[in-house]
Amino acid sequence: MKARLCTLAVLLSLSLRAFSQTQNPSSSPQTSNDIDPLALKVLKAATEPIREAKGFSFRALVSMEHLGSNGQIITLFHLSEITMLRPDKLRVSFHGRGKEVELFYNAGQSVLYSPEAKLYTTIPSYKTIDVTLNELQKKDVFIPVSNFLHSDPYQSLTKGLKSGYVIGKVMLFDQPVHHLAFTSADADWQLWVIGGDKPLVRRLEVVDKRTPEHPRVVVDFLDWDLNANPRNDLFTFQKPADAKEIELMKLSAED
Repeated sequence: MKARLCTLAVLLSLSLRAFSQTQNPSSSPQTSNDIDPLALKVLKAATEPIREAKGFSFRALVSMEHLGSNGQIITLFHLSEITMLRPDKLRVSFHGRGKEVELFYNAGQSVLYSPEAKLYTTIPSYKTIDVTLNELQKKDVFIPVSNFLHSDPYQSLTKGLKSGYVIGKVMLFDQPVHHLAFTSADADWQLWVIGGDKPLVRRLEVVDKRTPEHPRVVVDFLDWDLNANPRNDLFTFQKPADAKEIELMKLSAED
């Protein structure tokens, strides 16, 4: 039963944990020669369409490194489908490791549901998405690419920055993109952005500097729809008759 109780938290924890935790809410980008204004300008251009979108959706293909019991780095993959309707609705569908987990957030209530196990848990939340994302993180529910789901992704991404550079224009999967590199106290991260009249975030890579093995997270952003018009019932958990409610266990450092 303990394994089942942990399932909901563990599956959604394969995300940007190392990245999102480095952002200090009280800090802001330091004005120094280590932050190229052009890097911030490109980042702003890429995230502004997300901030302005009332409804949007995308898929996130995530690869995440874990330290195996023999000391070897093991890479795991999962796919998340994200749909948001501002200001207070979010749906995340997680597919990975042979499991599926659904997260429903609707105006102050969050529900995690595992369809295969028919288990769900209700998490008291807040009516603002920013506070809810932070509170879910404290409960070991780490939503993939959570920084891009904040009301202002640019502000979320630039808090605590120590350096930022434009690497240049490169080819990524036969597509020209702008390559950016940033550092904060606990993480190094890179961003690949599609330019032009409709800039989009294409790829993210994060290295966690807090652990000796420096695990890496890579996210490919796919199928952006910044004009999505999802149904309201998409964000409401419809409890199956045979579903059982459980408590969400907080993971220990060992877990």
